[in-house]
Amino acid sequence: MQVLASLLLAAAWMEPLPPPLAVLRNPDFDTDPVTATAPTNWRWYLDSGTGGELVWDSSVGSPTAGSGRVRNFRSGAREDFWAQCVKLAPGPFTLRTAVSSQLKANASCELRIEVLNQADCNTSAGLLLTASAVNTTNNAGFETLEITRNAPLHSGAAWISLIHRQTSAAEPGYSYCHFDHVEWDSSLLFSSSFE
Repeated sequence: MQVLASLLLAAAWMEPLPPPLAVLRNPDFDTDPVTATAPTNWRWYLDSGTGGELVWDSSVGSPTAGSGRVRNFRSGAREDFWAQCVKLAPGPFTLRTAVSSQLKANASCELRIEVLNQADCNTSAGLLLTASAVNTTNNAGFETLEITRNAPLHSGAAWISLIHRQTSAAEPGYSYCHFDHVEWDSSLLFSSSFE
């Protein structure tokens, strides 16, 4: 069985990973995930090639202000992202987010889910399913990215990632994604509302 992507496991955390919940914490980025006193469960991952930045933006958002911004200035292949682990039972699920893109050539904004065979997102979890959706506009306006799938038998948890990705052909220059209003609906929930 495949092992969870090495990029997720390469990050060293100062604190233990919070246990996954059936709901997303701070899905609207109403508060700063980095400086919040209460756990928000959003973790940030910077590409080892440097140049990346993940910050909370209090002025940009959809439908209201507050978003998680991801950007990178350097050239070449890079992946910087916010991620959160959630509980997931076998069965149908829908994941969506609003994203505002202002991208250089050979860069994209991506919503990705990695479904795992354990009830948490530890290093021994096996990968059962990966699905993603990428931006189709690049005008700083918000659009919705959505993933609808069926979690396979033995699903226990999933990584949800909000990614700024560059290919090896990307040139230097700032490029960013503002992510907001992450909606999560699975068989563990009665509706797509949360918090």
